[in-house]
Amino acid sequence: MNASFKTHIYRQFFTLSFLTALLLFSLFTLLYEEIEQGIVDFKVHEEIHYLAEGRNAPKIRRVETTLSVFIPSNTLHFPDMPVLFQGLPIPFSGEIKIKEKEYLVVISQLPLGVIYVAMDTAPIEKREETFQWWLIVISVVFVGISSVLARFSTRRILKPLSELTEEIRDIDPRQRTARISEQYHDRELNTIATTFNSYLSTMENHAAREKMLISMASHELRTPIAVASGALDVLDERKTLNQKDKKTVERIRSATSVMNGNVEGILMLARKQPVSSRTTQTLLSPLVQAVMEELSNAEPTNKARLSVLRNKINHEVVGDPSLIQMLLRNLLQNALEHTQGNVTLMQTEPGLQITDEGAGLPRNARLQLKEKTLCLTKYANESGLGLFIVTLICERLGWRIEIDEQWKKGTRIHLYFPIKQPA
Repeated sequence: MNASFKTHIYRQFFTLSFLTALLLFSLFTLLYEEIEQGIVDFKVHEEIHYLAEGRNAPKIRRVETTLSVFIPSNTLHFPDMPVLFQGLPIPFSGEIKIKEKEYLVVISQLPLGVIYVAMDTAPIEKREETFQWWLIVISVVFVGISSVLARFSTRRILKPLSELTEEIRDIDPRQRTARISEQYHDRELNTIATTFNSYLSTMENHAAREKMLISMASHELRTPIAVASGALDVLDERKTLNQKDKKTVERIRSATSVMNGNVEGILMLARKQPVSSRTTQTLLSPLVQAVMEELSNAEPTNKARLSVLRNKINHEVVGDPSLIQMLLRNLLQNALEHTQGNVTLMQTEPGLQITDEGAGLPRNARLQLKEKTLCLTKYANESGLGLFIVTLICERLGWRIEIDEQWKKGTRIHLYFPIKQPA
């Protein structure tokens, strides 16, 4: 799951605060060490200056945590030399440890003699440790305050964006005049709102043009069908047709009726008209039989390939018969097109099952049937409009279509729909 914009901003603020605290901690630590080293050097030089000035005899000096010894050049032996300095080379500068204590020792060769200085580092280290603990506490407090301020600032920064998001979410697509406010203090949000409103206007113009085109197409498509139907009625009234011609006229009349039903169904889907006025209790058996006869008449070899398993389909459903017939026709036609084998229908308790014996539907067709949201341009160029119409009709009727992924001998499609229970 993708993180929110709010989380990204908060993390950026928090990371910046943490890095700032870490940098300040390091800088103050280095600065303190430099100051401390400067103080130590100052004390050492002070002791050197004090002991070496005008002295001709050995001298030992103890001041708080500092031990200093001066040995003139003319002194060959000094028995009172502290153990701390014994055995050390001249010159020397470093830390040594005696009796669990650490000392900073500096031994310098001067023109008048040798001076030894030792400082107990325990007080220095204690001050340094206290200073570091205070730095840690201050850094933690700084990061905590920065975290709270970052959270508060993030909410304050994103509040206008959240309001814009809510406005966009509350827009009802069915209201053609719905627009979002463009009165924002931030120029970027005003740009987003203006662009979105412009997009809505463009989409509404396209929708209006499509609606007008559908209305014109409705008239243009119905007129030829009505003319063809009227011409067939005239032929019947003349009573000059033989039996073969009558059979041909009936096939034409049947095809015209199917075409008229398809046109009405497609226009209904395109306009998103309510189907309540054309919804009836319908037996599936005659619709299945009509579709099988239509496909067999279109291609004689289909008659031998199409069959109803167990020869029984007696479900009664509620829906528009023309839409149901169009749905069945597209499913069976797709099955026939993607296999050279047989195609069977079988009634199941929750609906219908259509099985073919071929290589199965191609991947793009399977993906189209699995899509949760309808997308014409994504697969229509590859698999045609048939399966797209199937998904549209299922959506309109409230039916559900699934592919049996466990079936490996071709393709098996399950069609689920509410069944009218007998009274």
